[in-house]
Amino acid sequence: MPNKKEKKVVVAHSEEINLNSLALVRGELVAEVEDSASKLERFVADRDNAELLQGCIEGIEKISGTLSLIQLYGADLLAEELLALAKDITPGQNDKVDQQLDILSSGFFILPRYLEYVQQTRRGLPVLLISYINELRQARDETPLPESYFFEVDLSASYSPKRRTSATFDEDTPALVRRLRHMYQVGLLNVLQGKQAKSALGLMKRALERLEIISGDRPIAKLWWLGVGAIESLSQDGVNLNKTRKLALMVIDRQIKLLQAEGTKAFDRDAPDAMVKNLIYWVALGGGQTEHGKSVQETYQFEPLTYTAKELSREEEALKGPSVNTVASVAAVLKDELRSTKEILENASQGGTEIISDYEELIDTLVKVSDILGVVGLTAAGNTLKQEITKIEGWRDSGETGDAKDLLEVADALLYVESTVSGLDQLHLSDDKLAQANSIARAEVIASSQLAEAEMVVIQEAESGLALVKRALNSFAESNYDRGHIKNVAATLHGVRGGMIVLHLDRAANVVAACAAFIEESLLQNDQPAALQQLLETFADAVIGLEYYLDAIKSDKNASDAVLEIAEESLQALGFRV
Repeated sequence: MPNKKEKKVVVAHSEEINLNSLALVRGELVAEVEDSASKLERFVADRDNAELLQGCIEGIEKISGTLSLIQLYGADLLAEELLALAKDITPGQNDKVDQQLDILSSGFFILPRYLEYVQQTRRGLPVLLISYINELRQARDETPLPESYFFEVDLSASYSPKRRTSATFDEDTPALVRRLRHMYQVGLLNVLQGKQAKSALGLMKRALERLEIISGDRPIAKLWWLGVGAIESLSQDGVNLNKTRKLALMVIDRQIKLLQAEGTKAFDRDAPDAMVKNLIYWVALGGGQTEHGKSVQETYQFEPLTYTAKELSREEEALKGPSVNTVASVAAVLKDELRSTKEILENASQGGTEIISDYEELIDTLVKVSDILGVVGLTAAGNTLKQEITKIEGWRDSGETGDAKDLLEVADALLYVESTVSGLDQLHLSDDKLAQANSIARAEVIASSQLAEAEMVVIQEAESGLALVKRALNSFAESNYDRGHIKNVAATLHGVRGGMIVLHLDRAANVVAACAAFIEESLLQNDQPAALQQLLETFADAVIGLEYYLDAIKSDKNASDAVLEIAEESLQALGFRV
């Protein structure tokens, strides 16, 4: 059996697999998986039957050996972990065995799905199996594998910081690190809870950018630099923040905690290689679309991936969705129903039937088809069918049949739906589509409220005001602190404060008032304060905290205002207590 190092090197350079070898053994593999899964199911019902468990173990051994023989990387590692966990189970009743059996069952489900996926796409993508492998490892109290396990990169490249550290005025380094960690944690908490993921990642990115600045050319700066690029990749729309990624983001927080615990000497600590490699992999997932990502790619010279983070998330969903056989069966049933219905309508339009004999049966059939189309995500076809159902219901209620033209129009609509269903087996389906549809429907209901619309306008105006403030401050810094660029900033902030008062967001209004006071009493004074660039960076932290809060109340008027602590702490560091 090839060792793990050999596996990773091969996969890093090529995702091509020997389809002929897989085609030869796939039937046998699937049959062995089904047989082993069947024995496991019977063992679940008869926990004292050690022979059933042993039969399952022997089956997995055959599966593992075959996958290693054809070098289907990822799948062979999954089989090895299945085998290890199965051997770890002892007959009898206890809670630990219940959990182990559930995880084993999940592995038996995903393994044949992955084999099917490889044959369909004609490539291997072992990273898709990392989360399932880790579930099996964690059930045995083994350390999870990083998402970058199958990724190879030379970590010896030297990092040259683009920004240098400078004085932190009257805010000492430990206090600044503590405040930046709080900023990172606020974003991390929302990521872990699945709330406002994109803006939460933005908050975390800001914290790492600031840490990179204060780290200067010390060794730990590389970690924050890579973290910024990694979070940029994860911020793309459609990227799945799975458990593996959330755990990795928590590890970054522990590195920030070390700065708090060890003080300035922690800045000379080298970032752990495993973490560096994982962050570079996340940057690679971004496809080099940002300047930061391009800089990381130029530094480490890694081979570009054949997929992006967004594409990987889509493939993960496809792997969890219905199998090809299941989808094909659904499509076949739908086409049969549509075909018979279409024939009834065509016969009626040609005079073969004076009147449709059973409207209720026809309507029930079409409603059933429409519901199935909605479930699998074919909303356009489903909506078309609903329109025709309404038309047929009108005929039923009036006791009349549409003329030949009307009947043909309905039949044509069914032909369109039938054609759409014919391509059903090419779609990537998931259970999340229903949840997404329900979410959209709820958003539309909320948006229909005139009061909600008015509140949204106020929030959007406030966001525009804060964006204007940030642009003015950037111009102020770039012009060597020409006050002309910020003379209207205080007035803009007072306008934002007015919006907060209208919305009864008193805490936010007080934060904005303190921001305006900083502009008027500090930046617009005749004598420019010392360490002005650091003052502006800290003030920007306050503005970003406000932006994050506004983003939260857009989706939930009752969202917690605890995030405003970030802005309050930043203003306090500037000498303006809220």
